[in-house]
Amino acid sequence: MEFRLPNLGEGIEGGTITAVLVKPGDTVKAGQNVVTIETDKAAVDVPIESDGIVESVAIKLGDKVAIGTPLLTLTTGRSPAPAAAAPSPPPAASVPPAGVPVAATDSTPPAPAAATTAFHLPNLGEGIESGTVTAIFVKPGDTVKAGQNVVAVETDKAAVDVPVESDGTVVTVDVQLGDKVAIGGKLLTLKALTPPPSTTAAPPPPSAPGSASANDRESTASPARAAATTSNGRVATLPASASACALDIPASPATRKLARELGVALNEIRGSGRGGRVTFDDVKAFVRNERQRLKETGGLTPAPAAAAGGSIVNVFTLPPLPDFSKFGPIEVAEVPQIRQTIAKNLTIGWRTMPMVTQHELADITELEAGRKRIVEALPKGSSKITMTVLAIKACVAALKEFPRFNSSYDMNAGKLILKKYYHIGIAVDTERGLVVPVIRDADKKSIRDLAQEVATLATKARENKLTIDEMRGGPFTITNLGGIGGTAFTPIVNYPEVAILGLSKSSLQPVVRDGQIVARLMMPLSLTYDHRVIDGADGCRFTVRLAQLFSDPLRLLMET
Repeated sequence: MEFRLPNLGEGIEGGTITAVLVKPGDTVKAGQNVVTIETDKAAVDVPIESDGIVESVAIKLGDKVAIGTPLLTLTTGRSPAPAAAAPSPPPAASVPPAGVPVAATDSTPPAPAAATTAFHLPNLGEGIESGTVTAIFVKPGDTVKAGQNVVAVETDKAAVDVPVESDGTVVTVDVQLGDKVAIGGKLLTLKALTPPPSTTAAPPPPSAPGSASANDRESTASPARAAATTSNGRVATLPASASACALDIPASPATRKLARELGVALNEIRGSGRGGRVTFDDVKAFVRNERQRLKETGGLTPAPAAAAGGSIVNVFTLPPLPDFSKFGPIEVAEVPQIRQTIAKNLTIGWRTMPMVTQHELADITELEAGRKRIVEALPKGSSKITMTVLAIKACVAALKEFPRFNSSYDMNAGKLILKKYYHIGIAVDTERGLVVPVIRDADKKSIRDLAQEVATLATKARENKLTIDEMRGGPFTITNLGGIGGTAFTPIVNYPEVAILGLSKSSLQPVVRDGQIVARLMMPLSLTYDHRVIDGADGCRFTVRLAQLFSDPLRLLMET
């Protein structure tokens, strides 16, 4: 018989297979989970409806299946062992087939067998969907303790060591170096350490085939998953690590992934679920409506405000590229995950914010002379005080004077979130791409402290050792291209920030001072800002203020 994907709940049309828990030849019992599927509402373990032997598995990891799709072919009504003479009671020393209940012949229950469990890649942070395995620290037969790191995974944001969640013995390692693993993907199979003899009551015998209750089925779920209440009030089976993850916009991981693939920002969609939850159907309907609008208007222009908050549609359909191989030799190169993420983030910022770049020249003649004197006087091995370090101090002073530059704009709610902390992001050029570690509480640190922290974070960034927390929470970013060259550029604001400062290469230029033409060391400043939040006049005032601070070392010292 075929076992098809059953109805998983109202409004659920299907989902993506994230785990296959059986293989051909396995004996299964009614109520036993056979696959895990991620729908637009939750990740759900799907139980089989009757006893039998798995003949074939019709799906694989990553398949998208609809309700009613065949999942397994099952043989029912016969024992897994070859048929022989009339069955006789098993001898005392024999072991009954797995899952077949037998009457107890002794008042002392048998010692429980050590259970095997799958350890899946846990949730690594908001927005992280997968990672590449870069190191495996265990092998089959190793004993591990809860909290012990078992693999290292490189995501699009950082390299992360993944600790196991419980004690046990490694039965199999299910990944290899270089494998790309999605959140929830299987990493290891563990056998729990043999538990002490149980003193609790024996579990009730299984009910008749097909009559397992919801509670019975829930109890067979993998221990790596936990029950969590979703925002629509229903109880769903979710990864234990994901149940504690707070999300700003209520939506399932599958819905978020679909929205990202289609280029839709969730905050642009009015959710139809309970509590404003955005569903799979909401995303698809949004895209259908936008495509229809584009067809009617004949262009790729943004749609008008779609909600009371005034959110703007940002869906664009790109035409496919031509076959360039027709014109000459080509090479197709893989784009690293971090580069793909950078592209997505910059696209979000570019399509969300009307950006303006304000340019200014700062006279840093005295500042650079003073910086060199300080650097020469520092003990050997001290962290170097760079122009980036001094720029952090100048930006903190300017942000205190112009608080709108230290904010984020919630367009849906029509509110401006003014931040009372001063964390400054520093763009670092690495072989893997641009990363932005964050200097926290820059207003409370001395120039020497900042110099040491900038050097430490830049080194960690280039060695791919930054943690995710070290790249979060920066309301304002500085990017310094002065060491490379250039006279000006237009940096793109890192959404959801509202401004970014770019520094270019300083040069000696003729300047008229007191009626005389003199050579002064001038550094170009390029400030890009979100014009929804910041007017051009304030953008100009901010850059002029920065130029004043750079040109007067004493003022910079007094202001910070």
